[in-house]
Amino acid sequence: MGRASVIQDRPGLSSPSRRAEGPAAPPRLRLGRFAILVLVLIGASFYVSPLRDFFAQQDRHQTEAATLQAARADHAALEREVELLSTKSYVAQLARADSTLMPPDTMVFVVKGLPGKEEESATSAGRSPTEGSIAVLDRLEDLWRTLLR
Repeated sequence: MGRASVIQDRPGLSSPSRRAEGPAAPPRLRLGRFAILVLVLIGASFYVSPLRDFFAQQDRHQTEAATLQAARADHAALEREVELLSTKSYVAQLARADSTLMPPDTMVFVVKGLPGKEEESATSAGRSPTEGSIAVLDRLEDLWRTLLR
């Protein structure tokens, strides 16, 4: 018991009963901790801005890559169309289908309101949507690969 009374009598150590009796002391501002916190926040802001710019650039790259791929597909389709337009049989087939041109001595019957014409135009108007933004894990993986280069 002698040891417990020595610990309680030391200055700076107070018992629970002493805390409840006296008025509470205001918390001390620790400038060292505050300065470290400010430095960490400033360092984080220097890190976040380039990271945000990197992710924005990555999104722009993905969008432009999808646009380039679509343009290449359109170019290939137009190249095929140019090759087909150089043949007489394709031009004749196209003329019959689009302009209802028929060869001489052919009897033509026009039937209006057939089902299927509206359905074909509705399905050809829709295009497949482009891919969305890159997933977070893909971004982190790409960032990791970029940093390790």
